[in-house]
Amino acid sequence: MPLQFGLIYDFRNPERWRRPFAELYAEQLEQIVYAEQLGFDSVWITEHHFIEDGYTPSVLPVAAAIAARTSRIRIGTWVLLLPLHNALRVAEDAATVDVISNGRLDLGMGLGYRIEEFKAFGVDRRHRARLMDEGVELISRAWTEDRVTFHGRFYDVENLAVTPKPVQQPRPPIWLGARSEAAARRAARFRASLLLVGPPDVYEAYAAALREQGVDPATMPVLGSRACAVSDDPDRTWEEMREHVQYTGSLYGQWYSEAADLPTDATRMGRQLTDPNQRRPGQFIGTADEIVAGIEAWRQTVPYTHMIFTATPAGMRTAQTTPLLERFAREVMPRFRAEPAVRAARG
Repeated sequence: MPLQFGLIYDFRNPERWRRPFAELYAEQLEQIVYAEQLGFDSVWITEHHFIEDGYTPSVLPVAAAIAARTSRIRIGTWVLLLPLHNALRVAEDAATVDVISNGRLDLGMGLGYRIEEFKAFGVDRRHRARLMDEGVELISRAWTEDRVTFHGRFYDVENLAVTPKPVQQPRPPIWLGARSEAAARRAARFRASLLLVGPPDVYEAYAAALREQGVDPATMPVLGSRACAVSDDPDRTWEEMREHVQYTGSLYGQWYSEAADLPTDATRMGRQLTDPNQRRPGQFIGTADEIVAGIEAWRQTVPYTHMIFTATPAGMRTAQTTPLLERFAREVMPRFRAEPAVRAARG
């Protein structure tokens, strides 16, 4: 599969750089419209709750706003924290976004891990895996069956019509996030596309589980995140971004430590994100040739089909980051649209 490129938005508004939320949302929605014009394939909205900086709590309303302003770019959730939601309501709201966008929704879902979120919503965190399993099945069936009957531990419905139905048939793509091998096997069990936030071993668990079901892993989309900035002066660009990138990651270190059941790689990454002497893990800053080489090396570890990165780190203005997006779209993306032999010749 050819590599597709997308952007992440979390609409964070830290106190240090605080401005009216209406202004921030309008500015970033305008950048998303422009990103579509630049040729980016997708935009992904990420979810957390009760964060002082306003980290996006409502991904599907934002997705609907993007759908109403754009015509081509795909709109994904990276990720919607399904155990914190009623799956039937997600099925309705997500189908509505698919209708508004005329079939451009990618529904990405994950377990969630923040203790505070589960506590505030009254959801027993110990049940999140079972909630996830039932919720994914119920959403898929609600989209594809005229009337759905489902009897589980957490959902019990009989002959229920869930409307509207999505534009995409038989249903919008479902992506499942995986940081652990258990989550990867869940994604394979549902034959969902993979949002990989763990190491290559997690992908290998996904691929092995697919093979057990007779599915060729090469046919399944896999998305990963690697931050990128095309620059002829990487040190200066990093200095301009450093405080914002480190702020963007700072809370993750705390959250990962509090969620003691996360894999060790997540805890390690949390420490790195708060180290002022480190670039954020996975940060590619350099010339177009260096970025292309870095992406190609990255894809040697896992056969990614989608690469996404944060468009505007928390506290930065789109006037600062849009030129970076323009250079990436102009100098990097065309190298991956070409046939491999042509790309190698250009490189």
